[in-house]
Amino acid sequence: MSSISRDDPRRKRSPTEILKLTSDLLKALFRALLMLFSGEGRARRRKPKPWHVFISSTGAPDAVSQGQIEHLINRHRVLGDAGALATFATQFHMTESDFFGNPDQVLRLMERIIVENPPWLHINRVLAGGEAGSETHSQEFLYREQVVRDYQDVELFIPDDSWKDRPLSSLTVRPARSISEVWQARLLDQVLPPTVILDRCNRGEILVPVRDPRRQRLDFCKEIRRMEVVTRRQVPIPVETDGGNGSGGQLLYILLDFSASMRGIGAVVAMAAIAATLRAHLGQYSTRYLFRRYAQREQMWPNRAEKPVTSSTLEEKDRLLATILATNFNGSATDVNDALAIAAEDIERLRRDEHLEAEILLVTDGRAEVLESTRLTLLRARAKVHTVMVIPEPNPGLEQISESYTALDIGNDTAA
Repeated sequence: MSSISRDDPRRKRSPTEILKLTSDLLKALFRALLMLFSGEGRARRRKPKPWHVFISSTGAPDAVSQGQIEHLINRHRVLGDAGALATFATQFHMTESDFFGNPDQVLRLMERIIVENPPWLHINRVLAGGEAGSETHSQEFLYREQVVRDYQDVELFIPDDSWKDRPLSSLTVRPARSISEVWQARLLDQVLPPTVILDRCNRGEILVPVRDPRRQRLDFCKEIRRMEVVTRRQVPIPVETDGGNGSGGQLLYILLDFSASMRGIGAVVAMAAIAATLRAHLGQYSTRYLFRRYAQREQMWPNRAEKPVTSSTLEEKDRLLATILATNFNGSATDVNDALAIAAEDIERLRRDEHLEAEILLVTDGRAEVLESTRLTLLRARAKVHTVMVIPEPNPGLEQISESYTALDIGNDTAA
């Protein structure tokens, strides 16, 4: 007959052991509850990220290397995007204006967007229907005004040691010697009555100016000295270009909601997302951008009868961002269906001449009920919609028709 050890669970425990185990269990539960309510457990949680980005997409985003992130952030820095967005934020005179008025805050926001690499950004995108061009490593330049400090040899003219401490022309006065010299005196003396002029002239009280006949000259000598010269001038910023001779390409149609509800933090986040998108493919010839801003039907710009703002070259893409930053968010109600319908018509018109993969970047903060006719129009135009909500709210209507749905939740910046 085998014996049962003390640690064997089949052994029948005594009442004293049962009480001891129960006591240990209650103590452990009590310690856990104490840690939970005192905050010790919460302190061990992972620190939340400063920017929260929710992305719902049909495909997984591509990974972005640290080198690509640093390259794009440096591009934003040298092109002055952070300062431009910080200046843009301060125009609203709201609480978040002080929050985003620092260019470092704006750079961290754009870096957060680049790291996530949402489908509407596609840093590692392979263009559908296109082929790489032969000019893949060329460079073009954008010009920015910057403060330049450099050392130059400057010519200085300093007084010579042989100069005399006298004025260049000494003016003196003397009494008039004859009545004919009275007319060289002061005008106040000349307008006196003739008898008074004659009397004062005889007394020697009328003074006339006379120049010192000795000519005085101040000599300077030239010296060359090396000095720091501070100037503001246009500095070329190199931008790598690729795909110069390829066919096909990418068409991104940007629709910006400029209703009054976007003012403040919504407008700054929208501009950061658009700036990151435009700069990501700045040097790619096969990528083209179209732009309209919309609110109500009558407030669309450019007008629905006009063509949208188009940019394909490097300079045009650079000017496009400046045009978007000039947006004044003073629109009224938002008509998303009308904006999407006009964008689809513009895309179909362009496809008559070129073969382009069309995508629509819809940046808004409002809820919208998408009509069935709008959905059919987008299907007919074969245009993918990427919705960017600048507030963390669900929008089932737009999410249903979108290839990707991104909600940007911007809270306090906890980054060091």
